[in-house]
Amino acid sequence: MSSVEKSVLDGLSRGIQAELSAYVFYKKALDNTRDKKVKEILSWLAGEEREHYRLLERQYDNLVRSELWVAYNDIMLKEGLPDIDERTDEIHDELIDEVDENMTAKRILEIGLILETRARDLYTELGKQVTDPKGKETYAYLVRFETGHIAKIETMMKDLGLV
Repeated sequence: MSSVEKSVLDGLSRGIQAELSAYVFYKKALDNTRDKKVKEILSWLAGEEREHYRLLERQYDNLVRSELWVAYNDIMLKEGLPDIDERTDEIHDELIDEVDENMTAKRILEIGLILETRARDLYTELGKQVTDPKGKETYAYLVRFETGHIAKIETMMKDLGLV
């Protein structure tokens, strides 16, 4: 495997880890908050992270098997890879460790912003490093979604009077 291919796979692995961390955080926070509006956004965000995980896992799998990127909208139709729940025990992040029943809605949403910003910045950087147009398209897609998540969390914080 060439160094370029290894760096692409390493980048995808970092993205997979970021999505898993965010998913685990949102699920854990969802179980530890009573605020209905916060629960709704956490549930939605967890579902989004699950789909991003699947996208990245499938791209990784396809690159290992065929050494070709697949258009992100085609890769989302692919079946057969493991579900995210099989990997949650592998995830450790100090931000996840903060979650408990006493965590405020404000802190939950602040951590969500940190995780989404990290992911957006990671995908922006990975998009600059990859040369394949379908790879660039995949990362651009993820940057748009992470940017949307940031906006949604910021709006929720404003609506709840937390900023």
